[in-house]
Amino acid sequence: MTQQYSDNQLAAAAIAFAAGDVRYDTSAPALLPPAPEAEPMVPLGVRVPPALAQRVRAAAEQSGVPYSQLVREWIELGLTEMAGDVTVSVAVLRRAIAHAAQTGHAA
Repeated sequence: MTQQYSDNQLAAAAIAFAAGDVRYDTSAPALLPPAPEAEPMVPLGVRVPPALAQRVRAAAEQSGVPYSQLVREWIELGLTEMAGDVTVSVAVLRRAIAHAAQTGHAA
């Protein structure tokens, strides 16, 4: 949770910092930002009919993953199938098998 400070508190902190009256508690736990993703992501815009978008979102919800992750996995599976013998993660394969089993369709 982010703590909010008033303008007066911020001004007092700035004055104390400028005067060298700031003390640091090195024993306090530091809240670090989340680790960056292993690989940077590039947005990929795809236009689909509303009904298809809803089906994708429902499948993602049922799988317990964000819809963008599910779409990435489906793209990876499709490209892997086209390429023939390419390595994909076991998690992607398990999710594809589970989805196919739940819907009665091939992933």
